[in-house]
Amino acid sequence: MYEKRDNILVIKLRHIGDVILTTPVFAALRYHHPDAYIAALVHEDAAPVLGHNPSIDRVFTLPRATNPIRRVLRQMQLIAELRKQRFDLVLDLSRSDRGAFYGFVTGAETRLGFATRQRKVIDRHLLYTDVVTPPGVQHIVDHHLEMVKKLGLSIPGKEITFSLDRFEDDVCAGILEEKGISRNDDFVVIHPCSRDGHKAWRIGGYTAICDYVSKQYGIRTVLVGGNNPVERSLCDRVVRLADSPPADLGGQLSLNQLAVITARSLLFVGIDSGPMHVAAAVGTPVVAIFGPSRRFRWGPWGEGHEVIQKDWPCVPCGKKGCDGSGTSRCLDELSAEEVIAVLGPKIRALLSARDKKPSEASA
Repeated sequence: MYEKRDNILVIKLRHIGDVILTTPVFAALRYHHPDAYIAALVHEDAAPVLGHNPSIDRVFTLPRATNPIRRVLRQMQLIAELRKQRFDLVLDLSRSDRGAFYGFVTGAETRLGFATRQRKVIDRHLLYTDVVTPPGVQHIVDHHLEMVKKLGLSIPGKEITFSLDRFEDDVCAGILEEKGISRNDDFVVIHPCSRDGHKAWRIGGYTAICDYVSKQYGIRTVLVGGNNPVERSLCDRVVRLADSPPADLGGQLSLNQLAVITARSLLFVGIDSGPMHVAAAVGTPVVAIFGPSRRFRWGPWGEGHEVIQKDWPCVPCGKKGCDGSGTSRCLDELSAEEVIAVLGPKIRALLSARDKKPSEASA
């Protein structure tokens, strides 16, 4: 039924981290269909995640224009472009009505989507030709790959990837040098916040980490974050309150620059977020601080990562804060000592592995 496909579209209309976790799907499709035209449809801000991916021929983007007339015009243009491509197969990984709609308007003969949790009489499943029902609770990477299995295809690998734009290497080296970090210096990337307040750890915890890493190991810390007022304010407070202030790059980096700088770092420390998945995708070890999020579904993918989370009966609840408050007690009461107890051994192990001579490593 699914043997030969000339034009394939994969839709993921979610956030940056969600899109990173789709990359094994593209790799599997390219492996089994080396000559196919494989495209992606994502939100504009997530497009750089897939822009240099060798398994993808084109990335279509859904505009986020605030002007309603301009937004409608661009959406109509997008629909025309999608229909012009004459896709044979559409995989909607979004689990959203919008993703189902764009898959439907392509006119593709075969359109796969995930089953809704509670199917209604009129629901998005009517826009698919085939519905995929994943078995049980899975990490989102495995969840996505259920779509590949539905096609009757094997899974050649499960590695997530972020193909780096090497034109950014010199630019990023210059950015770091302006902060006093040379090409040979170790540094730790810290992502302390997001607009989702229920995922945010205490400011005092991050200042303690900056001071600990600097005083204990002589290693600089680098803050990253978005350019929205909430994240900028939190980064500013960390810089202002730390005895050993981190280099603040919050709101100053493109997504590609974030990936390049994170790939150069010794370690990434941060919350459940897109930058955390970027770090895992570029091969940087992660120490992730989780609150109510489900680590078994959203934890950093791959080997060599650590997740710190309270071992409480209510954790993970998956809710946006305790009792609808927008803040999470499991994060507010997570001490700096608990995080440092994991962070310290991780840094020592990474430094030891890096400094080992080849003869010692093979002994």
